[in-house]
Amino acid sequence: MSAQDRQGMSVMLTSRDVPASVRFYRDQCGFTLEESWPSEDAPQWANLVLDGQSIMVGAAMDPAQVESMCGGDAKQAALWRQAAEAFRANAPGCGVVVYVQVDDVDAFAAELRARGARVDDEPRTQFYGTRELAVDDPTGYRIVFHTPVVMAACQSCAMPLVDAEPGQMYCAYCTDEEGRLRPYEAVLAGTAGYFAQSQGLDPEQAEQAAREHLARQPAWIGH
Repeated sequence: MSAQDRQGMSVMLTSRDVPASVRFYRDQCGFTLEESWPSEDAPQWANLVLDGQSIMVGAAMDPAQVESMCGGDAKQAALWRQAAEAFRANAPGCGVVVYVQVDDVDAFAAELRARGARVDDEPRTQFYGTRELAVDDPTGYRIVFHTPVVMAACQSCAMPLVDAEPGQMYCAYCTDEEGRLRPYEAVLAGTAGYFAQSQGLDPEQAEQAAREHLARQPAWIGH
């Protein structure tokens, strides 16, 4: 998939050390530094882009200095001061996950290592139709580089996916006219009918077999 085919993504992350963040995204992850302020040598804000997807990084503010940046707007000053105090008091980046799409996540992982990035794991294929690699930036934000992949089987009923598109999770039997996953009871009824016909089970046996089968599928685990 080309950059032109992707939906643009833009996210702003508060950074403990903007120059370090710029080096991470530009030098280790291959982003292009498109803008920086006030200068490229000593940035306090920067915009970095990879295939049309933008990650902006901005310096963490000293809570005591926030008011001077709000043009006398007391309400805005109070809101941004609260945010600055929360950032300082808590673990920056904790719980934030940013997804960035790449053409080939396995090749991208090799490029990351070659550029000196810390990569603690290998790319993994997920049941929702992507292959992913997670890395942490200098502030602690988790960046997940991912590539849509073709799944071999429906993640709802385990039927083989024939002529599936990258990222497709479900077969035609488990989706409605708009491609959305059908409710559990509808999928259960269809699966029970299949078991009854293919295995000669009575309705009660077929439903029990269908429930046990669906409970092992990613879409219905814990149902």
